[in-house]
Amino acid sequence: MFPYDGNGFTHLSFISPFLLCSGSFLCVCVCVCVCVTVNKHKPWIETTYRGLITENTDVVLLDPPLVALDKDAPVPYAGKKKVSFTSICAFRVHGPSAPFEAVVLNRTSGEGLLRARGPIDCERQREYTFNIQAYDCGAEAGGAGVKRSHKAVVHVQVGDVNEFSPVFTSSEYAGSVREGRVYDSILQVQAADQDCSPQYSQICNYQITTENTPFAIDRNGNIRNTESLSFDAQPHYEISVTAFDCGQKRAACSATVHIHVKPVCKPGWQGWNKRVDYEPGMGSKQLFPKMHLETCEGAVSSVRVTVELQTGHNGKGCDRQSYSEKSLQKLCGKL
Repeated sequence: MFPYDGNGFTHLSFISPFLLCSGSFLCVCVCVCVCVTVNKHKPWIETTYRGLITENTDVVLLDPPLVALDKDAPVPYAGKKKVSFTSICAFRVHGPSAPFEAVVLNRTSGEGLLRARGPIDCERQREYTFNIQAYDCGAEAGGAGVKRSHKAVVHVQVGDVNEFSPVFTSSEYAGSVREGRVYDSILQVQAADQDCSPQYSQICNYQITTENTPFAIDRNGNIRNTESLSFDAQPHYEISVTAFDCGQKRAACSATVHIHVKPVCKPGWQGWNKRVDYEPGMGSKQLFPKMHLETCEGAVSSVRVTVELQTGHNGKGCDRQSYSEKSLQKLCGKL
């Protein structure tokens, strides 16, 4: 059994004192030292890493940094090339769905870098969990006897970029108000954003872009009138509304809002005229084609209608009880 020094070397030494030989010659035994390398220790890395990568970039910022250590002593220079199994030759990422790779930046210090193999999209996947492992360079120049560290767990979150603009759920909205009233909310418009983070996917503000309108909108998209409206003054309003996400990115297309002003409701018959023009020979004619009963959303138990017609003639029309048939025909336009 050869003695082991605990630093990766086994020493074999032969030492002999000077001997005085016969005659005038001095015989000397040469000391021989043989060193055999032993790759005893595994590389060491942290047990857990947390990383952040911004989508559409490739470098992962890790905490703590990716560094592998090895306690084995270095092997001396072999020609111009130094071979050391204290050096870290590789990092390996384990995980079938992990789109990342790790590279060694400095073999001596064991520093590494974690990067994406391709584009990272936060909207597709917001976080990844996988394992990483460090490998030393082995005990021989060819890399034989490589030792590897334990598998560390890596959690990577994808940082969002404000790529998308808010989009309204509808291009047009409609609402109505009664004249003379001020409403807390007439209608609500809504917009959505496809970005993955709360900062960029949430809608933080709505704005009416049409100037000089008696309307206001809050951060939730509720539209209200700031003053009472008149049906006679303006029965219809058309306004444009835009939206902003929490990154202050504006909607590419505005929404159009139609607000109709309804007159004050008065129960009764509406849509009829007291005057009906009729010319002889016209035949039958509807008296009130547009007449309707306005109930103002009240319940109706029964309806009774009485219609009286009077002619505008000075003689108050065709009094059929006072004229002969020929006179009636002449008076009523038949002759």
